[in-house]
Amino acid sequence: MRFHSIEAGKDEYAIYFPDTMQVVKGNKNTVDMLRMIADGASLEELVRDGFPVNEDSFGSCKELMGDGVKPELPIRDRNSLPELVMHVSNDCNMRCLYCYGQGGCYNMKRDLMTEETVMEALEKMYAIYPKINLVNFFGGEPSMNFDVIKAACKYIREHKKDSHVGMVTNGTFAGEELVELIREYDFKVTFSVDVQPMQDKLRPLVGGGPSFDIVLKNFKYLRERTAEPSTIEVTYTEEHRINGISPAKFIKELRKDFGDVYIVFNPVLTGNPKYRISDYSEFGTSVDELREDKQLYDTSPFVNAIFNVIGQGKANYHFCGSGFGKTAVSTTGDIYACQGFLGMEEFRFGNVYEPIDVLRERVWAKSDELYNHNKAIEEGKCKDCYLNTYCHRCISNNKMITGNYYDAPEDMCRMQKDVFDRVIRNTMLDISE
Repeated sequence: MRFHSIEAGKDEYAIYFPDTMQVVKGNKNTVDMLRMIADGASLEELVRDGFPVNEDSFGSCKELMGDGVKPELPIRDRNSLPELVMHVSNDCNMRCLYCYGQGGCYNMKRDLMTEETVMEALEKMYAIYPKINLVNFFGGEPSMNFDVIKAACKYIREHKKDSHVGMVTNGTFAGEELVELIREYDFKVTFSVDVQPMQDKLRPLVGGGPSFDIVLKNFKYLRERTAEPSTIEVTYTEEHRINGISPAKFIKELRKDFGDVYIVFNPVLTGNPKYRISDYSEFGTSVDELREDKQLYDTSPFVNAIFNVIGQGKANYHFCGSGFGKTAVSTTGDIYACQGFLGMEEFRFGNVYEPIDVLRERVWAKSDELYNHNKAIEEGKCKDCYLNTYCHRCISNNKMITGNYYDAPEDMCRMQKDVFDRVIRNTMLDISE
């Protein structure tokens, strides 16, 4: 049994219970009592020490602290895949300086997925996973292969597959064709963007030309005609930090240009040490800075990310969903654990042109290996961490920085704890006010 307490005012604490994903407000007496219960104190001992507790409240405290809860993975549903990433383009019309995909080609040949391959991929992947929640088109830049995307959407509808469809794009493509696709298939669009002047500096077009005005123009064009893009995804780098753009300032500037769209905020994933963040302390201070504006704070990616997870009340024992929450298919039909592992033989599951019986068993076996890794019981520093049922880390990025897929960088761990504690503390302070 365990808990984590965070000071939230004079003699007030926010108390987080990792194994039940619950948050309550308490005082020093509450914390002292919980500590005794965690150490094995009986009801009689608590009463003797003057704590106002009875059998019901004693049982409730133990339940909150996860009494009897074991860090066990649920039985995997092999018939379901949350996200299928269709890597329809192995090329890009931008050259982002920090791109982990080496300009969209992932150190492979620059090419586009054929319609034959996309059909084969959909047929085989639905044979392996009858239920696919989202088919997400990716690249490179997926809009460079727009006809194949349209063909795939048509296949999914004609075969009555209950899947959402969408793409992650750099925002350089928009027009009536995309508007029609959005309207016809409820097609979800995520723009990868930056703020100025960093967009033009870090995300130039091929040849070095500026991209910000094109992206913002396309964003406004689509939003005037549809509800898309419904999400923007941003990448925070060392270049932002040394140029005085804190995460808080980044978010404020995004709101000025892109309005109230949902934001996914990612620390950079890159093999280039120049862009890796050397100091994460501004992530935590940015949480408190954003709190000065309630609307900005409540819709910030920091707050959303935390409450989207703990609000579900489900402990998460995986670093990420690579291989079982998400699986990617390359332009040539190779199946990988996710797009972060494209071109890496260790994480290649097979190819969609292989016989389905052989392919299904191989995909299941390799994805089971990834699913069965439980960070809460198998990793030393994760095992005893109060965030081990909440935190999320890209295992590809772990490998890139620490040399071990299941060893998270210490500075990232500290940052996640700092941000989490501040958000939970602020929530209790807001309740008090």
